[in-house]
Amino acid sequence: MMTSPKLTVILTLFCVIVSGLSAANVQTIKPERRDLVRKTIQPAKAQAFHTADIGVKITGYVKSVPVDIGDQVKKGQILAIIAVPELDEQRKALQAEERELETGVLVAKANLKAVESESNRILELAKNGSVTKKVGDEASNRLAAAQAELAAAKARLGTATARLAEVEVMVAYSRITAPFDGIVTFRSVDPGDLVYSTGSSKAGNPVLFQVAQTNRLRVVTHVPERDAVWLDVGDPVEIEFDAFPGKVFPGKVSRTAGALDGKTQRMQAEVDLDNSKGQLLSGLYGRVKISLETRPGALVLPAGAVRFGQGPSHVYVVSGTTLKHQQVTIGLDHGDWVEILSGLSGEEQIVNGVIGRLKDGATVTIK
Repeated sequence: MMTSPKLTVILTLFCVIVSGLSAANVQTIKPERRDLVRKTIQPAKAQAFHTADIGVKITGYVKSVPVDIGDQVKKGQILAIIAVPELDEQRKALQAEERELETGVLVAKANLKAVESESNRILELAKNGSVTKKVGDEASNRLAAAQAELAAAKARLGTATARLAEVEVMVAYSRITAPFDGIVTFRSVDPGDLVYSTGSSKAGNPVLFQVAQTNRLRVVTHVPERDAVWLDVGDPVEIEFDAFPGKVFPGKVSRTAGALDGKTQRMQAEVDLDNSKGQLLSGLYGRVKISLETRPGALVLPAGAVRFGQGPSHVYVVSGTTLKHQQVTIGLDHGDWVEILSGLSGEEQIVNGVIGRLKDGATVTIK
């Protein structure tokens, strides 16, 4: 059957139109090399490196308070002196008793020396038969008694010394001192106040002073689970405080909790920040930007070029006019860019920015 020229032209145009409609228009890109850095930005707070709440272990009246809030103090510096007159009297009595017993020990030693000399002479005579055995036994008994008296004198002295040492410890508690170099951030006593020992039921608020070590600060943050797995001690950090807009304080992660908090699923991390000039205050709020992972020269694609969902991640590779599904292994996800660990050489043409799913083997046209 012969086909008319007019019908042939119509059939040809139909095939062209159908072919054009079946080919999707796509935009392609090639993978590229970029330095990727995974970062996390989290709220943070500066804290004193050490903070000590200081109470008192004896009950008495405050005799003097030579410091006030804001004062810089050195380790061992006196913060307050507590007056306990009965304790002072007890110490004086024990000191006198100790001196008396020391004299008793000296007398017992001298007596023993004299008895030893005489007893040794008599025992030697008893051996030669110059004196009777009874006289020798009596000399031995006197020597044993002198030795026992010295031992008893030493025991009495030891007991008194131990009691005095206990009182000396209590007297030492009457001098409240700074545990380290720092600044007094809290004071709740004045001279003349009656203060109770920390263990007393009358103590109320047992904290008399608070001393903070602020020449070095802890900047504390909490990293969410998705980023905590990448967090390491030594990771570079940039810190910004609300009180210092535009100023960046560099540092490194000094320590991590090593475990997630079961309530928040976050891990605590700390950065030690030098504050020897006293510019920063404990309690400042800010943000930390932590560089968790660095991948120099990584093979990357825009996030819109990678297909995520059910099954393995894949991309659309265009060869000529044919589209192929290519499975890829994803590495660092930077948000805008995604690292490709395997599946691509870097020379492929990859479909970018297509919404919806394209069939494997489909015919496409490149814009």
